[in-house]
Amino acid sequence: MADTLYQLTVRKGPKVGETFILETLSLTIGRDPVSDIVLNDPEVSRQHARFTRLDEGGYQVQDLGSTNGTFVNGERLAAEPADLKPGYTISMGSGVTVIYTLVPTGDALDATMIDQSGLAGMAPHHDMAETDDEWKAAVPDLPHFDEEPEIPSDWEPDPSPPFTPPPPPVSLPSPPPVRPPAAAPAPFVPAPSDSEAAGKKRRNTIIAVSVALVLLCCCAFLLYMWFIGGDKLLEALNLV
Repeated sequence: MADTLYQLTVRKGPKVGETFILETLSLTIGRDPVSDIVLNDPEVSRQHARFTRLDEGGYQVQDLGSTNGTFVNGERLAAEPADLKPGYTISMGSGVTVIYTLVPTGDALDATMIDQSGLAGMAPHHDMAETDDEWKAAVPDLPHFDEEPEIPSDWEPDPSPPFTPPPPPVSLPSPPPVRPPAAAPAPFVPAPSDSEAAGKKRRNTIIAVSVALVLLCCCAFLLYMWFIGGDKLLEALNLV
């Protein structure tokens, strides 16, 4: 037991060729992301099967009440677990098949998550030393200056002044709002009392009557002079 490890290799279904090393006392297979081995296939239940290590070495498999069942070498498991031997085929439904095999401890460290045995010899072999020589030959030699370049004797600095950024715009305070002048209050004129109004009316009546009498007298005098006084005045003038 100490010199061997066991593994499951997917032969049918998702992740074909991928190998899972069995290193824990118990692990589960299913579609649930919390499973130890996740196989996203419609035939696989969320928690499909459990693999448990035996005291004498090796593992046994138990169906966890899956919908499509767990099969060992073509026989469907009941509620009881079944002991596994290297080379046994475990099927989960009709879409996933894994092979239970024995892996020596020395090779288990070199095992990868994806079986790449069929890819050997496909990639060309490159010598790193030859690759470095090819890169060096492809890149041209650049001039190397050990000393600072000599400054010409007629060189003069640029007479233009250095660039000075313009000052930031100054924001002037806005003038206070102009308020229109307040209108002058109208002079206060006291309302006339009733006694003053009656006296003014009486005074106006007296003046009007006096003016009327004066006009009447003037008219009477003119009439008198026109009809009567004129003749007497002429007689008086003649006598004189």
